[in-house]
This record gives sequence, structure tokens and C-alpha cells, in this order.
Amino acid sequence: MTYDLASAMVRIVNLIAMMLLLCHWDGCLQFLVPMLQEFPSDCWVTRNKMVNDTWGQQYSYALFKAMSHMLCIGYGMYPPVGLVDVWLTILSMIVGATCYAMFVGHATALIQSLDSSRRQYQEK
Repeated sequence: MTYDLASAMVRIVNLIAMMLLLCHWDGCLQFLVPMLQEFPSDCWVTRNKMVNDTWGQQYSYALFKAMSHMLCIGYGMYPPVGLVDVWLTILSMIVGATCYAMFVGHATALIQSLDSSRRQYQEK
């Protein structure tokens, strides 16, 4: 049973690490797309007056925006305006919903595996 528990915990930790990596990639993508468009006036970077900020501040706000989308708790400071922003938001929300579903599935499997020995005892 301890091996099953350790294996399940490793899977949960790997899933959380993958979710954090996806948040990082999404945050970088949230900033990269407006940067490649040379910061249009309706993008979130320009509206927040962050074009010339330090990379740490830009990354923090981009990560906040990405995590807000992925957790489906909002749009960040401003809702998407341009078509590209809308599609990035949709992509972020789909990836976030998928990660959430995977996390719930793995957590459910972990809980069921913890109860397996008790179930086997009751079946005898």
C-alpha cells in the first residue's frame, strides 16, 4: 500500500509541476504575442503602461494574467479587446480547464487507492 501511495503522490507532484510549467509557458505567450505585434494600443501591456517596465514586472503581470485565465477566475486587469487577445484567452481557459480535470481525476484515483485495502477486507 505504501508503494501505491508513493506512486500516486509522485503522479500528483508531477501533475502540479506540469501545471506550473504550462502557466509559465502561457504567461510567456501572453507577453510574446503583443511584443511581436509591437505592442498595439489596445493590448494589455500598453493599457497597463508596462512597455518599458523591467522584465520581472512584465513577467509577473503576464503570469498573473495567464493564471487568471487558466483558473477561470477572470481576465486579469482588463478583458481581452483584440481578436488575438480573445483567442489567447480562449486557449488559456481551455488549457486551464484540462489541467483542472486532470488534477481532479488524479486526486480521485489517489483517494480510491487509499481505500482499496479496506474495500478488499470488507469483500472477504
